[in-house]
Amino acid sequence: MPEDVAEAVLDKVKHITIGFGRAGDTPAAKGTGVLIKHGELHGILTCAHVDKHLRELKQVGLVRLNRGLAQQSGTLNMDEVLSYAAGKEPWTKGDDDIAFIHLPPHLVGNIAKDCVFLDAEKNFSKPGPDDRSSLIQAHSVFGLVEEFTGATTRQDGRATTLLRGVLTSGVLRDFAALTATLECFEENLPDLPDSFGGTSGGGLWRVNVRKRDDSSFEAVHHRLIGIASREDK
Repeated sequence: MPEDVAEAVLDKVKHITIGFGRAGDTPAAKGTGVLIKHGELHGILTCAHVDKHLRELKQVGLVRLNRGLAQQSGTLNMDEVLSYAAGKEPWTKGDDDIAFIHLPPHLVGNIAKDCVFLDAEKNFSKPGPDDRSSLIQAHSVFGLVEEFTGATTRQDGRATTLLRGVLTSGVLRDFAALTATLECFEENLPDLPDSFGGTSGGGLWRVNVRKRDDSSFEAVHHRLIGIASREDK
C-alpha cells in the first residue's frame, strides 16, 4: 500500500484505538482495544484473552495511540471495572474471543479529551460511499506490537518506555459471519515483526480513501469489521 494512503488510514483509526501497557518497572505492550460506545454505555472492545491477561496484571497503562511521542502515565485498575467476555481458553481459531471493558464516566471523560469513541450502532448501519469509482479501499489492522517495545529509561523514580503502534494492511481473505483473515501484502513482509503479540484486540478496519486536488489523501469512510485475535504464520 502506498505510504500516503496508509497515512490517511492511520490518521482515521488512531483516534479510536487505545493500547494496553504493563505498568511498573518493566513497561511493555500487552494488548490493544477499540474505543466504542452504544447509547450511554462507553468502553473498550478487545479480545477475551487480552482482558484475562490484563486482569492478571491488575494495574495497566492506557496508551493513547494518537499522541505520538508524548509521555503518558494514565492507568486503569482492572479491579475497578467490569468486563463482559465471550470465549474461553484455549481460544482456538473460529471460537469466540471478544470482550467489552466497561469504563466509568470519569475515565470516559478523560479519554474523550484526546480520543473518539466509535458509535457501534452507526458503525454497522451507516451506508457505504455512494461513488466508489474514485476511492481506494484498504483493509488494515492497527495496534501495539510488543516486539517493538523500546528500551526503558529511569529518572526520578519513574520508568519510561517507548511503545509503538503498527498499521498492518493486506488482502481480506475468508470473510465469513464470525471470522476473517487479513493476508499481509508480500512486499511488506520484510518490515513486519516476527510476532504480532500486543496487537490482539486491535480493530480490523475497512477504510475508503480519496485523493484530494492537492494530491494528498483523506479517509472518507471507515468501518470496524472485526477485532484481531490471533496470527497464523
